[in-house]
Amino acid sequence: MTDLRGSRILLTGASSGIGRALAIALAGHGARVAVSARREPELRKLPAEHVLPADLSIRGAAATLAERAAHAMGGIDILINNAGVSVIAPQSDLGDDDEARASFETNFWTPLALARAALPAMPGNGTIVNVTSTVQSVPLPLLGYYAASKSALAQATRALRHELRHTDIRVLEIVPGSTDTPLRDIDLLPWRGGKPPRTFPPVPPESVAAATIKALRKNKQRMVHPAYSLAPLELPVIGRLVASIAARRIRTESETLPTP
Repeated sequence: MTDLRGSRILLTGASSGIGRALAIALAGHGARVAVSARREPELRKLPAEHVLPADLSIRGAAATLAERAAHAMGGIDILINNAGVSVIAPQSDLGDDDEARASFETNFWTPLALARAALPAMPGNGTIVNVTSTVQSVPLPLLGYYAASKSALAQATRALRHELRHTDIRVLEIVPGSTDTPLRDIDLLPWRGGKPPRTFPPVPPESVAAATIKALRKNKQRMVHPAYSLAPLELPVIGRLVASIAARRIRTESETLPTP
């Protein structure tokens, strides 16, 4: 069982949702937390030792953030890559434009860059935590960028774990399912009839934070929360089926495609 008291933790995406809940919970366990996000006023409300605002959609910002955190805390014991953005749009509209690329910069390239920059500042038993999503296995229309970036991060997380097998550095993947945050993608999609279909009720972000701390303390390699979200990850056919059924109820008309 790992004791988090005194651990030097860099947490991204801390201004709201899961990140905010994590910052509060980690501080409650006696950790020394450096928090980062774009919205500095929200970060200032957290019980964090260091506030390090950064826009991680900008290439190069991740390495600078890791350097600032390591300098401020004298090293980094745990890196939690929680920052993430979602783009709700048809790929035929955005292609690889600036908004699409910025989402991959935040969701995929930033965790890789932060891990690379933080590793030299970690003790031999440090931990890298990447927060992905069950959407990696549920390819819903209009969420292609988010699903693809989180799927890529999940694969990179597994590969990194294998690459670091010769060390005592741990790599943990946190896979949140439906979580009750202000910007739930399922609520923002253009559903026919105006309402999304009934699903299992979302869990509060505090529940995901508690599961993350449990995974850290018990040296887990992966934590899926809530537990029922494990189904599409282990049986991808379930995720594809759910996406196929949901697609019939989502308006996917694109501005760039002719109307049948």
